[in-house]
Amino acid sequence: MTSDADALEREIEASRGRLDRTLDKLTQRLTPTGIVEDMLGSVRRDATGAGLYDGALEAVRRNPVPVLIMCLGAVMLLKGNRTLGPATYRAVRDPDRFTSPTPTIAPIPPATVPKDSR
Repeated sequence: MTSDADALEREIEASRGRLDRTLDKLTQRLTPTGIVEDMLGSVRRDATGAGLYDGALEAVRRNPVPVLIMCLGAVMLLKGNRTLGPATYRAVRDPDRFTSPTPTIAPIPPATVPKDSR
């Protein structure tokens, strides 16, 4: 009976060790760096992707500043840098304030009560 319990405990410990190693591998793969490495690894395994990746990497190494400027331009293009003038921005933000003027009505003066004459 004790040998069965000891064998079962050893099996449980071995399973825990395998589970810990698996969790460590998954944790490393789910970091941003791990995800990028996984994506680049899948691209490099493909024949056409490997040539494209190697060519892009070589272009970045030879000309880092122009590539950086191109990337910034692409980000600005994708962002859709649409600037609104101050009046347009205010009209969009507060449309009631910037509508056509309505005629103003003069305020009615308060009614005066005559004094009692004694």
